[in-house]
Amino acid sequence: MPDWVTHLGTAYVAARATHVSAVRPLLLGALLPDVTHFSILLIDYLGWPAIPTFAYLAPFHSLLIVSLLAGAIALLSKQSWPVFWLIEAGAAFHFVLDDLEGAIGCGSTTFYPFYFGKPLNLWPADGAFAGLLLLVGALGCGAALVSRARHAWLGADWSLRTSRRSRRGIRRRLYLCAAFLVAGALVLPWLTRQALVERNAYYLAFFADPPAWQGATVELCFSEIVAADPPVVEEFDARLPIAVGPEGWPGDGRPLAVGDWVSLRGVYRDGALHPTLLVRHQKSSDLLLSALAGVVLVLLWLPLW
Repeated sequence: MPDWVTHLGTAYVAARATHVSAVRPLLLGALLPDVTHFSILLIDYLGWPAIPTFAYLAPFHSLLIVSLLAGAIALLSKQSWPVFWLIEAGAAFHFVLDDLEGAIGCGSTTFYPFYFGKPLNLWPADGAFAGLLLLVGALGCGAALVSRARHAWLGADWSLRTSRRSRRGIRRRLYLCAAFLVAGALVLPWLTRQALVERNAYYLAFFADPPAWQGATVELCFSEIVAADPPVVEEFDARLPIAVGPEGWPGDGRPLAVGDWVSLRGVYRDGALHPTLLVRHQKSSDLLLSALAGVVLVLLWLPLW
């Protein structure tokens, strides 16, 4: 998946190219699908169980959950429908980038809870085109800061010609509807956690019980090599040896070393993964870039900005 600098900056460039002036709701939508992006911190550093945690948080990266959250935000804005559709447009742009990137897919929750596949992978995550998108994104983030686009879209408008009591009643009803939508966004993924595992979304069923998937083709994305000779990859608390065939290592032919980050497609057989496609990644700086883009979005929201 692209980092947040790519998502935020390219969405800004697209907005300006299409003459969208209310960029802030669109930029919010460009990052909203990744609202649980930092779940890796819960798993890696706080020790939360990997599969249950991921199975709950993954659906937040979907059109359904994003739409519920967008509806809640829009209800509290001055112009609910324009804000809702701008957030949705930004989110749709996010999903397009995510679902088209990567030589190895590993799955998607964009159309949760109906479909978990990722049929299109048009460019590699670390290829030249991904680098070009990152450059465009960085320039877009810089342009957004320089232009200091200020659009007071967030916040309720209670200037209707009604009594104070009527305004309070309207406000309570809107807050109640927004709370209902947020509750739905929080509860629905909880109710479908086991369904994601059973349907093998992101190969969760495989990682929950690898021996049951003897002879199956599986995929791993951005996983770390934690041991060598033989190399062992760690994903969702599972450690899986990687076997090399007589033809040698796929890709550049170099053996894997501890600390390498890889994506691979292969067959699970005899307790090991036998890769048919292996992609090496540079050490991920995705969290840092995402944090920087989050700061940019906050700066664009500041009243004095």
